[in-house]
Amino acid sequence: MKYKILTLVTLLITASVPAHAQWSGAVAETRKLAAETRSEAAKTRDLITSEKKAVVNEKAQLEKVIAAKHKQHEELKARYEALLQQEARLKEELAQQAHELKTIDGTIRTSAKQARDYFHESLTTPEFPHREPVLSAILTPETFPGLEGIKNLLRLYMEEMSASGRVQLREGSFVNADGRTETARLLRIGTFTAAFKKQDGTAGFLRPLHEGSLLGAVPGNPGWTLGRGMRAYFEGESDTFPVDISNGAALARLEQDQKGIYEWLQTGGLLVWPIILVGIIALGLVIERFYTLGRLRGNSDRNMQTILSMIRARKWHECQEFCARASNFPTCRIIGHTLGYMGATREIIENAYQEAMLKELPVLERFLPTLSVLAAVAPLLGLLGTVTGMINTFQTITLYGTGDPRMMSGGISEALITTQLGLAVAVPIMILHHILERRVDALMGDMEEKGTSFTVALMQQGQIRQGESYGAAA
Repeated sequence: MKYKILTLVTLLITASVPAHAQWSGAVAETRKLAAETRSEAAKTRDLITSEKKAVVNEKAQLEKVIAAKHKQHEELKARYEALLQQEARLKEELAQQAHELKTIDGTIRTSAKQARDYFHESLTTPEFPHREPVLSAILTPETFPGLEGIKNLLRLYMEEMSASGRVQLREGSFVNADGRTETARLLRIGTFTAAFKKQDGTAGFLRPLHEGSLLGAVPGNPGWTLGRGMRAYFEGESDTFPVDISNGAALARLEQDQKGIYEWLQTGGLLVWPIILVGIIALGLVIERFYTLGRLRGNSDRNMQTILSMIRARKWHECQEFCARASNFPTCRIIGHTLGYMGATREIIENAYQEAMLKELPVLERFLPTLSVLAAVAPLLGLLGTVTGMINTFQTITLYGTGDPRMMSGGISEALITTQLGLAVAVPIMILHHILERRVDALMGDMEEKGTSFTVALMQQGQIRQGESYGAAA
């Protein structure tokens, strides 16, 4: 074993002699390389150190910049918040100002609309034709009237106030009742009354037309007294002139009073004419009934006296002829019919008389049921006219609202006029029908009275048999 180890060491020593030389070279090169590496490492460390230092410096600068930017950001943020608050405050102020402007604008436009409505009804407007353009400019929706609009509106009111205190006499044009434009002398007394006088001496009152741009003649004649006073003032012969202090209401009433019956009926609608037809028919029937029943009452006593005198004289044939001649009177017809049963029992005579009376009853009561029906139909037609008039009124309200009561006056007039006319026709018919019914009852009572007298006269003359003897004879 020792020999083997020695041998191996020997071999190693032998082999390591050239390797040692190589090893030394390698070590040297390694050391050199290590030195170079360490030198490079030192340089690298120095470079890293310098760069680290630069980075640190740069980092410090950047941090300063960031801090400055952050500070600036905070300042800008605070400024932004302040601006937002200022914006909100300004918006609120703007909204308040816009609301105030809207309120002012609405107030001015409302005043302008009221002024336009007033000027349209004013008698002074035809003398100031610039009013309508000024009001139209104020009422233009896209523009704000502003202070200038307020001044213009006040100027118009001042003109109206000034004109309302003057009496204006001038040559001008107006629209007559036929719709034609004529030239005449026009008189305006404040804002109460306007009148005209033509060259032919015709005078009349005026009222605003066509939204106040023209004056129109009030329909109808003012009357002889008013007309004479008006002409005297125009001709300088009088210092007084009739003034309508109701600002046109009295003239409108005068126009309504002067409305003819046909115009009044036309305002009642179509149902007025059936009601009038009912009244005419009822009037004809009433006249016929009064004439017929009046004649019957006037001749009853006289005819009966003649008949009784003939019965007492036992002039049966003459009595028959008299009843035949006076057959247009029911009492004579009844007695003539009963004379045919002369010599019969009292019961037969009375029954024959009652039979003849029953035949006369339809003639006496003729047209009375018709009058009763007409008296009931007339107010029903008036009620129907009321319903149609109210329907027209509600349709007008649906289309145009309730702002202008004149738009609803047509339907209300139709309702009231038909009701009034229906009652005006029905009430007299009912009264006259009652009078005629009483007259028929009186005539029936008179005929019964005459029948009793006739029966008594026959009994006195022995022309009525007892029931037993008649039955035996039969």
